[in-house]
Amino acid sequence: MQKQRLKQEIGLNLSPQQIQFMNLLQIPLMSLEKRIEDELESNPALEETSKDKDKNEDTETSWESTRNYNQNTEEKYRAVARERELSLQDFLLQQLPMQSLDDDESVLAQFIIGCLDDNGFLSRSLLSISDDLLFKLNINISETDLMPILKVVQNLDPTGVGARDLKECLLLQLENKTQTESIKLAQSILQHQYTAFANKNYEKLLKEFEVDENQIRQVYKEVEQLNPKPGSSFTNSQEINTYITADFLLEADNDELNVILNKSRSKSLRSSQYYKKMLENLEQEKGDQEAIQFLKEKIEGAEWFANALIQREQTLLKTMNCIVSIQDEFFKTGDEKLLQPMKLMDISEKIDLDISTISRVTNSKYIETPYGTFLLKEFFSDAYSKEDGTVISNKVIKSHLQDILENENKNKPYSDEELSEKLDELGFHIARRTVAKYRDQLGVAVARLRREL
Repeated sequence: MQKQRLKQEIGLNLSPQQIQFMNLLQIPLMSLEKRIEDELESNPALEETSKDKDKNEDTETSWESTRNYNQNTEEKYRAVARERELSLQDFLLQQLPMQSLDDDESVLAQFIIGCLDDNGFLSRSLLSISDDLLFKLNINISETDLMPILKVVQNLDPTGVGARDLKECLLLQLENKTQTESIKLAQSILQHQYTAFANKNYEKLLKEFEVDENQIRQVYKEVEQLNPKPGSSFTNSQEINTYITADFLLEADNDELNVILNKSRSKSLRSSQYYKKMLENLEQEKGDQEAIQFLKEKIEGAEWFANALIQREQTLLKTMNCIVSIQDEFFKTGDEKLLQPMKLMDISEKIDLDISTISRVTNSKYIETPYGTFLLKEFFSDAYSKEDGTVISNKVIKSHLQDILENENKNKPYSDEELSEKLDELGFHIARRTVAKYRDQLGVAVARLRREL
């Protein structure tokens, strides 16, 4: 006998327009520009119009540019992007005709170049490349026979390209340097004691190669001047013209802070007057109902989209102004130690918006300030209560930890336990494992890797 069960669920059903608006809130400025272009192309009833021409019309929607402040910056980045449009692969292929390769060898070299990653490394094995050549080009060649071709690729500029790991990359660059005693020693150390070198096991290197501290110090100096990512100065086609454009600009005038929304275009968006007139005529003449319905949908869609952009502006500014009010001292000074603990809930309660809305607004957005450009998510942090009851942001603790690390004795860097003790002296009782987490978030290595001679 089947049992019947009554199940009650509480859910929130969002309309397609609500979902679209949430997406508009979430996307950053550069993606918004593409979204607007797509909408203009897909909806003939949406049009752009200059403010001066139609400033007195009630149907106009405001979409004015305030981007003049960073126009020069954007032009600079575009110029850099144009100069770097040549990819690493293109740059290497241009050098192949000078390598005295026959047609078959040239095909193999081109294939290997096509397998390099964005940093210039050959992360695939020669065996897998050999299999691909057989499968895709019907070329049967062994790993051993591919090795001379790889050597040709490794002789191209930039030096170090075509390496299969960091060790080989560094050795390739050392081979191309003037063979001084320190360069020869560096090659020998990397060749025979790479792990000890990478782990800064100075005692083992001193004993193994019977050299003094100055010689080892010079070896590290030589290696530090090498490029661990020889292909990084190039971009692939997908990365061209990728740079940060701030969604907000913060202007500071004495103690007054003013948030400006960076908008993407100098023209306004509105529903088309031409299509509205056409709809009016069709309705008066009782024309084709399908045409009337089509026009209504397009005009309503255009008006919704234009108004949604205005609502997006208002929501973004409301949220950003709230963040600035909470982090007032930081935005006036740029001192991270003045950051206040802040969560999405804090913003939500102050401006009466849902947490999910705040999350979307702050997602992947940047603000340009007199002290640099910051990701909005950087201003959110957990609270830490000191013994005296003072509540501070954990970013303040990280800032103090950064100061300790910068001023430590590089010959004997602090362990995580010692860092915990140092913070304890400042009134921050932080466990060692938490210190390790904060250190990792600051991008600082463990003590043995920070050690210097």
